Amino acid sequence: MKILVSVILILITTLSYGQSLQSTSKTTKKLKAAEKKEWHNLSLKEDKVYGTSANRVYSEILSETSPKKKIVVAVIDSGVDIEHEDLSESIWTNTGEIPNNGIDDDQNGFVDDVHGWNFLVDSSGQDVIYDNMEATRVLRLSKQLNETQKPYPEWLTEELLRQAADIYNESMEEMSGLGQFSMVYKKVDSTVKAVTGKEEYSYEDVKNIEAESEDVKKAKRVFAIFKTIGIEKSDLHEMGMQADKYSEYWLNFNFDPKAGMPLTGSNYGNNNYGGKHAEHGTHVAGIIASTRGNENGAQGVAYGSAEIMVLRAVPDGDERDLDVANAIKYAADNGAHIINMSFGKGISPYKDLVYEAMEYAASKNVLIIHAAGNDSEDIDVVNNYPNDDGLSEKSQTSFLCIGALSPVKNKKLVASFSNYGQESVDLFAPGEDIYSTLPGNKYGFRSGTSMAAPVASGIAALVWSLHPELTAVQLQQVLLESGIEINNKKVLVPGTKEKELFKNLCNSGSIINAYNALSRIKTL
Repeated sequence: MKILVSVILILITTLSYGQSLQSTSKTTKKLKAAEKKEWHNLSLKEDKVYGTSANRVYSEILSETSPKKKIVVAVIDSGVDIEHEDLSESIWTNTGEIPNNGIDDDQNGFVDDVHGWNFLVDSSGQDVIYDNMEATRVLRLSKQLNETQKPYPEWLTEELLRQAADIYNESMEEMSGLGQFSMVYKKVDSTVKAVTGKEEYSYEDVKNIEAESEDVKKAKRVFAIFKTIGIEKSDLHEMGMQADKYSEYWLNFNFDPKAGMPLTGSNYGNNNYGGKHAEHGTHVAGIIASTRGNENGAQGVAYGSAEIMVLRAVPDGDERDLDVANAIKYAADNGAHIINMSFGKGISPYKDLVYEAMEYAASKNVLIIHAAGNDSEDIDVVNNYPNDDGLSEKSQTSFLCIGALSPVKNKKLVASFSNYGQESVDLFAPGEDIYSTLPGNKYGFRSGTSMAAPVASGIAALVWSLHPELTAVQLQQVLLESGIEINNKKVLVPGTKEKELFKNLCNSGSIINAYNALSRIKTL
């Protein structure tokens, strides 16, 4: 986002057509329309993209046999639209709970947790939609302790304060840039609406405006730049809204939606599974288990093999460590086999709570799959939480960190936004232009390691459903050892113009592949 905002501001300032930048969506133009929507399921040999070969598993293996076991994938995220036409039959159900009777029938500590649980609530039990960045919370606590002359807790070190300040200041700069962009966009948007008389207009409408006032000329040039870059009007609106979110929620010291909540325990929450902020989680869930073959839209990687356990713990802002730890423990205690975590942050004050929960999940034979992050950073050097740094060596073998691929085979194979790390990132998976479900029976393309992680979770579920005799540790090893190896291919390092061997961007030097994984199991 920071790079994109900088580019836009420069272009708007100069009104230059000198450099043509390719948008995310343009990278799939060479694929046919149907292939664009499921390139992550395709195969290198047959379809010429670094997909996962999931479709090949369905056509060659699942056409002759059926999954031996349903794999429960806990999606710790912002919530899921469990009534979506393409997801409803793939939602996990807690059979020990009688719906809506107000009783904890299975005595697991959660009342009416039929499809999972929501830890995103405030002290009055109301749902939390927005929250601060973690840096904001750390700096606010430091300020409060200084004012009351109370001692710092052990975890609030000078180093953590420095990291929080750096993150906060960088975010302030980005908010300022987005604010400038928003002002420019609002001005040209107002001009176009006034001239065309349309609230909803296209780039073509703008191009065809015949008026020649200076305001109109500027608006036409600015929108021409947006079209050249490949930014949709919805993106423009979203960027403007993001500036407001920084100001009102993410960086606002006076906004603390979970004030008064306990710092320990799990006795809070409700069974609201969707809600206002469920777009991200619904997209993630659809990648894993949306219905295949019904012509509705998305094609789940592990449809028929996976069930989605819904765990809300990720707000519009940074997730809280206690919520994440409780969601992990809930998943482990209630039958999840895989936990998908498509979220992350640069500092984690109570990371020991999360590590403890991850250790517990590993002891229950659960595989955890985490997104590497979208900051174009080397996370061997820059912190990205949760990670496996604080886990025992044994538990690290039940954890995978996933980077994102684009749908091209050239030097831009690694998505430009993806984090990487020769030690920290385990595998890469398709993560750019991934088509999946959105709330309200809608569909759309989204990009991020948030999409790459559920692709990997889907592959893990698909393989495990056919070979339930495997342990989480064995499955992790199979996935690592069976990927498409492209060790010696040179690719652009995300966020730079420098080339590097692919094997130096992740520890396996490979791309996750379902068919290869199943073939690997046969040789063991």
